[in-house]
Amino acid sequence: MEEIEELLAETYEAWGQDGVQPEPEKELEAFEQLHGISLPQEYRLLLAKFGAFRFAEPELHGLKEQEWAYPAAMELIAEYRSQDAIQPAAELFPIGGFGDGDLLVLQTDGAVYRLYHDGYDESPLELIAEDFASLLAELSKFAMDAYHAIHGK
Repeated sequence: MEEIEELLAETYEAWGQDGVQPEPEKELEAFEQLHGISLPQEYRLLLAKFGAFRFAEPELHGLKEQEWAYPAAMELIAEYRSQDAIQPAAELFPIGGFGDGDLLVLQTDGAVYRLYHDGYDESPLELIAEDFASLLAELSKFAMDAYHAIHGK
């Protein structure tokens, strides 16, 4: 994520009026303890350094959104596993969502997927990005293009 830190800083500064703040370490730890998990390292780093990413779709949830989204997402993942639609070995962590209700999930290997909340052809998972950093770079570039178009800069 180091390679895109400058782009992220620019994006968060430009769109900062949305009130997005970094997540305090104590709150990150409390969330992890409450759910008996460890947040994926790159996602945790984003939250700790910058906060939620709400400037483009898909959005990446902060802890406020994760309080309701995480349990529901894990239920959906478990349901798909029970239907053999997702392999049991696939370690998925919900990190955000799309406006239509689909989820954004991060796999342990770093790949990012769209998880359809209902209806799919062959798989409920669609690869969105090969890794977390490339997803953030793509979203940041889109958000900055939109910002410049809106503000004429």
